[in-house]
Amino acid sequence: MPTTTSTVTVISPDELKGNGEITKPGVFYSWKDFDRHYLAEGDSWFSLSDLLSPSFLYRFGYNVPLKHSTLIVNCSYPGDTLARMADWSKNINFPNLLTRKKFGWEWDGILLSAGGNDIIDAALSPKGILQACANPASVQDFIASNAMAVFENYLKENFRHLVSLRNNSEIAANRAIPIYYHTYGYPTPRNGAASVSGPWLYKAFKQTNIPPHYWNALSDTLMDKLADMLRGFAGISANLQLIDTLKNVTLNRANARDTGNSGDWLNEIHLNNNGKDKVARYWAVLL
Repeated sequence: MPTTTSTVTVISPDELKGNGEITKPGVFYSWKDFDRHYLAEGDSWFSLSDLLSPSFLYRFGYNVPLKHSTLIVNCSYPGDTLARMADWSKNINFPNLLTRKKFGWEWDGILLSAGGNDIIDAALSPKGILQACANPASVQDFIASNAMAVFENYLKENFRHLVSLRNNSEIAANRAIPIYYHTYGYPTPRNGAASVSGPWLYKAFKQTNIPPHYWNALSDTLMDKLADMLRGFAGISANLQLIDTLKNVTLNRANARDTGNSGDWLNEIHLNNNGKDKVARYWAVLL
């Protein structure tokens, strides 16, 4: 049984059996041995940001202590968008573990990382949120008219789907659990791919013919707009708790000329271990 408040174990859904046994190699605890249990869903800020560099959830414990011994069952997947998370035909583990009496458990909360991949996909789409502009007065001129309102409606609709899943769970105790979700940071658009994907904003800005001297400001504007949307979602339902990392965690910016690890960033949009620990320490105060 865990004997320290810093014991944190992150497992995949397949590593949790119906009797509470955990089959992850090297883990000798079961469900009942932990004081807190969280169900995580999200994008690569929760899953793997690089094949050899797991997300900040895996920094909890020895790197960043939590107040309680904690089990996190992580359903996250790199590249996930909110639309995919809300598509139950493709996302079976999360709804089963949260809502189904036969398969689910009583959780202390949901950890959600969502919105980042959505805004990147919208930037990369030829008919998305970006547009070319020959004589811009500001970075706002590179954002297509009404595009952010359309994007916000899409984001809110899918966010509501996730919230309704919690609110209508067959497991009564799960209907009132908090959903912790977060804003992001300010990535530097640069040719800094991960091992199997990217770059992202760099590609989007180049294909839209946006001059490089606007890139940082435009990237920051997009992240600010996404954060404002996520802040506004707190009123959708009860017990939605925003962890505003953009506002409260100071991440060192990457150098635009660097293609790899730079500042607090491992690549263009994912944090390195130092950046992850900064974010994890802020989350740890609230969990």
